[in-house]
Amino acid sequence: MANLPPDGLLYDPDITTQEEIDTFRAFYKRTKGYSLPAFEFWLDLRPDVLKRYRANYRREVSSAEEKLRPIPHVLAMLHYYVIVGYGDGVLYELKLAQSEGAARGECLDAMAFAFINAGPMGMDAAGASSLEFMKNWTQDDEVLSPSRWPPGWSFDRDAFRSGMDFATPEASRHDLQAVQDWYQSRLGEVPKYVQFLVRHRPNFLKALRNRYENALRDGLPKEMVPYMLLFFNVVRGFSEGIREAVLLGRSFNMTKSQLTDAICWASYYGGMDGITIAEQAAGELLDRM
Repeated sequence: MANLPPDGLLYDPDITTQEEIDTFRAFYKRTKGYSLPAFEFWLDLRPDVLKRYRANYRREVSSAEEKLRPIPHVLAMLHYYVIVGYGDGVLYELKLAQSEGAARGECLDAMAFAFINAGPMGMDAAGASSLEFMKNWTQDDEVLSPSRWPPGWSFDRDAFRSGMDFATPEASRHDLQAVQDWYQSRLGEVPKYVQFLVRHRPNFLKALRNRYENALRDGLPKEMVPYMLLFFNVVRGFSEGIREAVLLGRSFNMTKSQLTDAICWASYYGGMDGITIAEQAAGELLDRM
């Protein structure tokens, strides 16, 4: 059969040939290391379900821009899998990220940022599945493309600097004013959780910001923070987090299409209801971009 797509599955869901199945399995083995049991289930019992998933959903979720640069959604998936403790998924996405040209340090940054929400429970599964892979990942394994990120995306630790002094754990009056000024400057508003912690647990707020401001160390573009947070908050249906992520992405000059990519990829686990919540939380913000 000629002209099979990269994953091997043609559009017609009612006819699936052995050649399509073999090519699909080879595609997953090449890019992720193995064919997922989730997909093997449908290949054996209902190939049409898998083909509709691939043809009508996965291939159409991305904008034309992201189809050329899939690393953002791959690392958003990695971030989410670390948080929920899906160890197999963590390793799967790391292998995919490597095959797509991501750097080891970029993946570590994404995992470090995920640890803020994952805690030991999520990292226990992530560590068990991926530690050896990450230890053995060397620069010799990397074939980095300068075009792997969208134009204008860049690593910039200073973008998250609030001006808090992390040399001491106690939050001073200056620290609290600085962090509120950072949110006002970036988002145009101060989130409710920041207001709450300023009043009731200022040292805890400082500790959280210390983690937030220093998670990215080894090259992950700053734009991945709002992308990952937008994906995560659409999945869990948290409207305030969706709004904050869109505002932060807008302040980093992300495009409407890039933010929409994160929202649509989140429907992977958040479903159509997640997109409804995104519309309610940030639809007007996106419309004005």
